[in-house]
Amino acid sequence: MASLEKVLEAAAKPLDRSYRVHVVEEYPRDKKPRNRSQEAWNREAEEKIDGAILYVRGTNQYVLTVLLRNGLMRTSGCDGELSWAFREDGPVHLSTDLSRFRGGVPGQQQDIPFMNIHSHLSQLRNGYEVDLTDGQDTAADGTPLSQLVGVRKSRDVRGPKEIEVWFDAEDGTVHKMLLDGLPRGRGGPKSLTLELIDQSDLSPGFFSHESHHDTGRRIRHEEERS
Repeated sequence: MASLEKVLEAAAKPLDRSYRVHVVEEYPRDKKPRNRSQEAWNREAEEKIDGAILYVRGTNQYVLTVLLRNGLMRTSGCDGELSWAFREDGPVHLSTDLSRFRGGVPGQQQDIPFMNIHSHLSQLRNGYEVDLTDGQDTAADGTPLSQLVGVRKSRDVRGPKEIEVWFDAEDGTVHKMLLDGLPRGRGGPKSLTLELIDQSDLSPGFFSHESHHDTGRRIRHEEERS
């Protein structure tokens, strides 16, 4: 638990980190869940999550860029006060609900959003058996990494069956995270990883929507929708 606390404390610090998403394994197309219609099972997810980039700063600031299957880019994020999302060919949607546009964020449907993992400490504690393993690895920059593994206690817990976190034992920075056995919602993958690719400081306003589109873009407030 001391290692888990260190990881969560590091995730809460207002430091900039960039992660690349990799799809590790897809569900076999011939194994449809019993409670899912064939039409829904055949419907592909709109986002091509493999290769997406997730930028995070502390607990409530993130930006996620995802390529859609139609070739357009979808960008979503949160600056700590407003959440927002837009496709490159559409208006910017804004909401005061900070979780409004997290649907495309890896782990969000499983109640373990990576960019706000600190606030979900109780879920990790209560829903998973978490162990510090003897596993060791080395990051690309030579940083020694330790491993935490969380195994879901029961099917009653919403979330992936297993979570692996490779982190810097000195400062708690997560360098790699594996979500395995994800629920088969929206045609998503069976397992994926988030891998740290950069820790450079981003601009102060990077997590505001204005930093990611031209000034003439139409703005639509979710609260104004009928």
